[in-house]
Amino acid sequence: MDQEKSCLEKINEVLEKIQWESVPLDVRTKAKECLADFVGVMLKGSENSLSADLRKALGEEPEHNPEDLALWLGSTGRMPDTDDGHRFAMAHPGVVINSTAIAMALHLQHVKGADLLKAIIKGYEMYCYEGRVINPGAYLKRGIDATSVCGGAAAAVVAGSLWGLDKQQLARAISLAASLAGGLNQSAIDGSAQKYLVAGWGAKLGIACARMARENLGGPLHVFEGKLGYCNAFAPEPDEELLYHPRLNWDIRNVYIKRYACVRRIHATLDAISDIVGKTGLTPDRIKSVKVYGSQFLYNAGGYEPKDGAQAQTSVPYTVTLLLHFGRVEDGEVHAHLQDAGLAAYSHRIEVIKDPEIIALAEKDKSLWGAAKVRIETVDGTIYNGKQIIPYGDPELPFQEGTVEQKFLGMVENTLGKEKGEAIWARLMGLEQEDSCESVFQNVLKVL
Repeated sequence: MDQEKSCLEKINEVLEKIQWESVPLDVRTKAKECLADFVGVMLKGSENSLSADLRKALGEEPEHNPEDLALWLGSTGRMPDTDDGHRFAMAHPGVVINSTAIAMALHLQHVKGADLLKAIIKGYEMYCYEGRVINPGAYLKRGIDATSVCGGAAAAVVAGSLWGLDKQQLARAISLAASLAGGLNQSAIDGSAQKYLVAGWGAKLGIACARMARENLGGPLHVFEGKLGYCNAFAPEPDEELLYHPRLNWDIRNVYIKRYACVRRIHATLDAISDIVGKTGLTPDRIKSVKVYGSQFLYNAGGYEPKDGAQAQTSVPYTVTLLLHFGRVEDGEVHAHLQDAGLAAYSHRIEVIKDPEIIALAEKDKSLWGAAKVRIETVDGTIYNGKQIIPYGDPELPFQEGTVEQKFLGMVENTLGKEKGEAIWARLMGLEQEDSCESVFQNVLKVL
């Protein structure tokens, strides 16, 4: 009877329902956009010296092992902090899922495009089930980075699907990955490369667990709901309704695409300020102060003078300063101006303040953890107010058509160039027609 089934068995049955013929057209399109967005962000991340350092640590030829390749690609894809995310699962599924998909496509060599996209869609569904169950409590109260903690099982689903694991083997892979998962968020405070490595680590873990499940190794049946299981370890306030009653949501629809190279909790703030500046033409020299009002979560991002890129990506004052001076927050500016004394001094004009209204809003709807009000005062005493509850790029406020392509082409400009970038984009948008998508990703790896 259904009541006797474990949560593992139930979510595995949900995943089994995902067959290419039944995937809605908009879900297929979103999967291709998420994959392309990852490729663009990963290529941009490859310009970061940390990507080269990681490749060296892996022996300089990680492409010979799908687990190491996924570790490198996934971690590199997190470095610009412009990879996709999910507001309700509260982390970054795409870097784990798409790095796994690419590594497996290159390893298996003859993966059909439709099969790859189906595996990716399944990966997002698995990831978002876990993330919705454990967050926001896992992040806010336990310091858990769901990118890896949810990513391991999601990567196992992707790899297991492409390896052709049967239903029992896939359940073993999911259980094993969930029971071995880990990843902390202290890097959001201290900085460090760990912020990026958790993404690749989740991908590596998932492939390893799928490989072991092929030989019938697995984890506990009650891995998610058990007394000493996943939720007990990671989630102080799990969503028990969803935990015990998983359903097919096509949750990739709810994935957001980022336009600022910083943590998502800052994006609503940046959107509100960008809208004010766009309407008023304010320049940095005319601004006396910027007050940002938000929840405790946003207040925690109010630090000044970050010491490395990871800290910079989690600083409201620093990223707002970049936006006001350069009109954007991109990976290059984030790293290039860390030692700029003038910008550091200017950033002290920006203050983050806890606001009862926003706190109450976030408590009522836990997905609104990044909502913000802003108050800009000019040197002549003029006041401008703004408010942004949900950042642009979420399903409620989607970008205009063509925005994701423009972002992709901008990200790959230095590595692929315009002509090759357009060609790769076109192939990714027609991926379901590819009998073997290996060559698509080989062309990407050639420039790394």
